Amino acid sequence: MTGAGRVNLSAGWNAALQEAWDAYCAGSYAIGACVIDAQGTVIARGRNRLGDPRGAEGGVISGSDLAHAEINALLDLRDVPRPDCYGWTVLTTVQPCPQCAGAVAMSGLRALEYAAPDPWAGCTRLLTDDPYVSRKGIRVGRAPLDVQRAALRLAWAGFLNDQPPGTTAPGGNLYDAFHEYRDDIHAVAALHASGTLAALRARRAPLAEALAVLA
Repeated sequence: MTGAGRVNLSAGWNAALQEAWDAYCAGSYAIGACVIDAQGTVIARGRNRLGDPRGAEGGVISGSDLAHAEINALLDLRDVPRPDCYGWTVLTTVQPCPQCAGAVAMSGLRALEYAAPDPWAGCTRLLTDDPYVSRKGIRVGRAPLDVQRAALRLAWAGFLNDQPPGTTAPGGNLYDAFHEYRDDIHAVAALHASGTLAALRARRAPLAEALAVLA
């Protein structure tokens, strides 16, 4: 975080975090993604829609186990012309799961960057260690540190909505997997318990305001 809790964002990371915030406001997991071209211009975007009504129309999947942010961002691409798409990059706010890493591997794109780590389901090793996929030469990178922290806290804001009613602190296997990040999780849990995040969601507060609170 920089300057009184403000996060310095490129156009791509701003788009991905905006999608994550929109997902949280819609009642889905707070994960967002976008695709940028070689010049850094956002050319596609998508968000997690697991909590949305079921559907598969207009290039968007919702209410399905397939309705992850990276999948919807890739579906939002109008075309994937070779070799132009080799210079495009998927930006995602959380390390992709096996499904999404596989989709990126088969999409024609040759780069992925993620913000928050996911020691529970993250599977970027598929892009670098699998004998078949590794031959594609897909580059895996990370977001700037302030974006990583913002994305981690935002993702956990969404995960906490799945806690049973009356729960005062996060717990379970998912929480245990994130043991290195418990300070961030507890900070978000306090905001969740106080109703601060719910109030921001209720009025669809701007992303910058949400990030300032999460900081």
